[in-house]
Amino acid sequence: MKKIVLFITLFIMASQLCAQNDIKGSTDHPVVSRFNGSWIRFYEFNKFNQYKLRTSAVKKGTEATAKNSTLEGAVTRIVYQSPKTVGAFEIYKSYEQALLNNGFEKIFACETGSCGDGFGTSYPPDNAPHIKSFTQDQRYFAGRRSENDTTDIYVSLYTVFTNDGPVARLDIIEIKKMEAGQVAVTAAKIKSDFEKTGKAVINQVYFESGKAILKPTSAQALTEVAKFLKENASLKIFVVGHTDNEGGFDFNLTLSQQRAEATVKELIAKYGIPADRLKAKGVAYLCPVASNASEIGKAKNRRVELVLQ
Repeated sequence: MKKIVLFITLFIMASQLCAQNDIKGSTDHPVVSRFNGSWIRFYEFNKFNQYKLRTSAVKKGTEATAKNSTLEGAVTRIVYQSPKTVGAFEIYKSYEQALLNNGFEKIFACETGSCGDGFGTSYPPDNAPHIKSFTQDQRYFAGRRSENDTTDIYVSLYTVFTNDGPVARLDIIEIKKMEAGQVAVTAAKIKSDFEKTGKAVINQVYFESGKAILKPTSAQALTEVAKFLKENASLKIFVVGHTDNEGGFDFNLTLSQQRAEATVKELIAKYGIPADRLKAKGVAYLCPVASNASEIGKAKNRRVELVLQ
């Protein structure tokens, strides 16, 4: 009898260990790791693909038309399974706190009923389909972080409790910032633009994500702006801040004004431009040059413009 019991115990343990093995070819993403004790149940990586980042609740039957933002870049999809001894809420809060602590800016979040009854069914059917029919204790977080001057990282996290225990679906999208078509900033180019249109668009003034803090890589563009202003000493200009539409109008109106003011302050303090020649104005996303429905468009809309007073 003891041998039979021992055999059954070992068989159960072996089955559990087997069930908790990551699927072949899978791995954690270097930016966001797993909740302790979880294992990978689904994994997919595409070097370049489209991804629809959910930015609203999803109702059954409207999955295809739910509000989202289209991303293009390297896409990693991971589904983690956790044991039933852990709560879905605990897993979600652990991820949320880690993401916020590591510089991710929240784009959209929802929990339980506020996510709608179609969030699980909005994911592709081959991506761990056992998630699709569950809504118990569901939560969602979408965030963005500027990794460096060339890359933005987006994270989509969905957690829900299933018959197998809590599941965390983690999608990571890495986007190379739009640089194609951005002509190098030079004093001569700024002068030419002013003569033609009365303004100059400067895409290469960079700020920290969601903040009005200039990045050091803005120095090259600001040096050329200052050179233009010194060569044309009679000109007075508006420095106009523009944003995309993430975060709502009031947030972006304040942010665009603060970014314009930060640019003016830098031109005065570091480059010696007289204060009476510069006025800062922020217009949020009132004057887009591209659609905010895609990240490529948003990248074009985040800019500083110099406009003749």
